[in-house]
Amino acid sequence: MTESIGFIGLGAMGLGMAANLVKGGHEVHGYDPSPERREEAEAAGIHLAASPLEAARASSGVVLSVVRDAAQTREVLLGEDGVARAGKPLTAVVASTLDPSTMRALAGELDGHGVTAVDTTMSGGPWGAEAGTLTLMVSAPAALFERLRPLLDLMGANIFHIGERVGTAQAAKLAVQLTFGVNMMGVFEAIRLVDEYGVDEEQLMSMLSVSVGGSWVVDNWRRVKPWWEHYVPGEDLDILLKDMRSVQREADEHGFPMPVTALAFQLMRHVWPAWAALRAADEDERA
Repeated sequence: MTESIGFIGLGAMGLGMAANLVKGGHEVHGYDPSPERREEAEAAGIHLAASPLEAARASSGVVLSVVRDAAQTREVLLGEDGVARAGKPLTAVVASTLDPSTMRALAGELDGHGVTAVDTTMSGGPWGAEAGTLTLMVSAPAALFERLRPLLDLMGANIFHIGERVGTAQAAKLAVQLTFGVNMMGVFEAIRLVDEYGVDEEQLMSMLSVSVGGSWVVDNWRRVKPWWEHYVPGEDLDILLKDMRSVQREADEHGFPMPVTALAFQLMRHVWPAWAALRAADEDERA
């Protein structure tokens, strides 16, 4: 069944997701403040909306929000030109990584406006968003999950319904992120170890991939490594750091220890950027 879908956020993740909904035969009304993103979206067959509110009004009941953080999520959903002001019952699919506590508070506020919030966190990067192969983690009542499933299948290859309680999907995504972050630190230290003995980095990745050291980080090392070598403020590495902060806030709120996460977070913030700079200096000196 063809639907009209509101879509907020047409960036690195959102554009690919929205484009796949269009390919699936749906009419997508998308909003993004970036002129470049709007141009790309229009080329992908997305109808441009002047605001999140306009996108929500043009929808037949479902609006997806794929923005960077909690502040942006709150603005596009509850701001002056936000989705909640559409004046009709809506389902807001929140695909940004926030944290369980923030998600629950946001859902409560939206409910007061007749908007049902569904947290639908994702993993797979821009390449997965474009290919429609994302991993999607959804917490929603069973009937609502089934209602959304045809749309989810157009954006993801691995769909997990992990409970009905709002915030559960956020917790699951934070678990993915902390595992990724900790594993990445281990791979960097492994490189540091064998570098002393002249072992080729690509050869190390080949060995790790067929041993107990194998992981997504190892298999996708060529995608991960540039985060550190060509650091761009506000992009991939900072997004991961944001999520690691959220893990620590949840741990503090509920009183359980997360020492490995805390250490990995500090390494990401301080030790590894310094080490990357040192390696770059060494390479310049050798050249």
